Amino acid sequence: MPSQSLALFTLIALSDAGAHAAPMLPFMPAQAYEMMQILGACRAKQRPRKSIALDVLGGAGRMVRAENRPR
Repeated sequence: MPSQSLALFTLIALSDAGAHAAPMLPFMPAQAYEMMQILGACRAKQRPRKSIALDVLGGAGRMVRAENRPR
């Protein structure tokens, strides 16, 4: 995702609840990483897009979830 698209999506994510919905297509690990940067303050339990990004990064071995922290 080019930086202009990332900035635009960040603005949408901050103002539109639809930006938190599950993606239509599966994320690639790089896309999941970008979503984590955008949705960093959101709770994965309440945001399907962030939850899926976490699953993709975990499955790719790029992230290990802490067992003692809430999603």
